[in-house]
Amino acid sequence: MTNARFYAFPGSEAVGSARYPRAGITLAAAGPMKAGRDGENRARVFRSLAVAPDSVVALTQIHSRIVHVAESAAPFRGLPEGDGILTRNRDLVPSVTVADCMPIWLFDPVTGCFGVLHSGWKGTGIVRAALELAREEWGAVSGNFRVILGPHIRSCCYTVDAERAEFFTRTFGPATVSTDSALLAAGNRWPYRLSLAEANKALLAGQGVPAEHVLDVGECTACDNVFGSNRREGPEAFTHMAAFIQMR
Repeated sequence: MTNARFYAFPGSEAVGSARYPRAGITLAAAGPMKAGRDGENRARVFRSLAVAPDSVVALTQIHSRIVHVAESAAPFRGLPEGDGILTRNRDLVPSVTVADCMPIWLFDPVTGCFGVLHSGWKGTGIVRAALELAREEWGAVSGNFRVILGPHIRSCCYTVDAERAEFFTRTFGPATVSTDSALLAAGNRWPYRLSLAEANKALLAGQGVPAEHVLDVGECTACDNVFGSNRREGPEAFTHMAAFIQMR
């Protein structure tokens, strides 16, 4: 059974992947991975991936733009509220859970800062908060970051109403929303297709992250049943996946 999928950061091929962290996400076949609820399964799966369960730091996620700095694991035993974790402690493995929301992995090869974010529609903008926090804490320069935009529900499956479409168009730019003319003509309440990827690309560009430093993996959680998906599986039965980042 394949428990996880891994992605390489842009630039890692030029210097050797061992110098970069590995960005991973558990798959639906690994089972539920919600922090604070699925502890036994999380420990089993992480051990199968050569991740020490005690090294994993996680949160009680609230669809916010709150990002924590992790200096040690102890403050995270109680699962503080938030949706992102940054650290320079190479012994820690920051983790968030996702299922249609976007995991965003970050790495700055200059300061050694790395982390992972949970970015759904409500929390869109958390990547900007993370870059600002890294600048405040470690003097990190946004343009040095390498970023991976992970599997999430994409515009092929993510339809929204006019209010949400207008908010994203106004806040993150017109490239984030397209109109599905067939849905509109049929009187569907959600006739607009929303791209979380385009919203985050706009945010990263606005922070000075070069486009060549950003990898969009292009995978849709709602299309592909290898992933857990709130929209496809239903709100009572969807599989929480753990997105994590680990220094080698």
